[in-house]
Amino acid sequence: MNIIVGATGQVGSNLINEIKRNRFPVRAVVRNPKKLVDKTIEARKADLFNVEQLTEACKGGTAIFVLTPENPGSNNIIEDTKRIIENYRKVVQAAGIQKIIGLSCIGAHIEGNTGNIFMSRMLEQGFDDLAIDKVFIRPSYYFSNWLGYLETVARYGVLPTFFPENLKIEMNSPIDLAKFIARAMTEQSTAGNRRIFELTGQQKYSSLDVARIFSKLLDKEVTVQSLPKEQWKEMLLSVGFTENTAKNLSDMTQAVIDHKTVPEQPNDTKKLPTTLENYLKEQLKK
Repeated sequence: MNIIVGATGQVGSNLINEIKRNRFPVRAVVRNPKKLVDKTIEARKADLFNVEQLTEACKGGTAIFVLTPENPGSNNIIEDTKRIIENYRKVVQAAGIQKIIGLSCIGAHIEGNTGNIFMSRMLEQGFDDLAIDKVFIRPSYYFSNWLGYLETVARYGVLPTFFPENLKIEMNSPIDLAKFIARAMTEQSTAGNRRIFELTGQQKYSSLDVARIFSKLLDKEVTVQSLPKEQWKEMLLSVGFTENTAKNLSDMTQAVIDHKTVPEQPNDTKKLPTTLENYLKEQLKK
């Protein structure tokens, strides 16, 4: 049985669909099963902070997909991450899990003040002493992050960004990512093995490139509005982030700008197939 934590999220929901499509057994572990779009999926309710609930939900599992918390309302996201990783460890041992697939990110090998990227580093290091198959997937910046600005782009012709407009970074499709994870999750396990996969897209994109693609697809002029660093905190607080999570996201953004978030093995990355234009084109049809 393949256990998917965070099954209602951007990656988890696509991962569930991909595993089901390939006819492998799959179970969603979520805080609110009502949010699952596919009601035919086996689902168990569990809070990641409740180790008893989580253990019960994962019984019978052989492989588990895990990720770090995404909670803008947290007052200490690093401590939350520590607690959740410790709960994952207890569940893996109690439920007899044979393989763990961790959603990490490009740059997780770097030490230092990298904000949310440090949470991925914590995840990668959290299972070193366990004799199970460990696979960590490091994707690049998600294409889907730009969809959060779609209303502003469509209404005002403005694409806000924290990045310098000419900064080109690796980006990829979360749908491609889910397909890659599904393959890694359902292949044969090797006890004690540890593997890392770093994923990129077909090319790097800048915010200007994203604006040009939106302009083409929406048939309207779109300009980039690059927000200076001193405005990041105010913007994040206005949309529900706490002081703590705003700082962590800002630190991660600065790490990207400083070119710290690069593959550890640049000659051994896996290129995912979908281009940004094709991804956005399909999303705009929905």
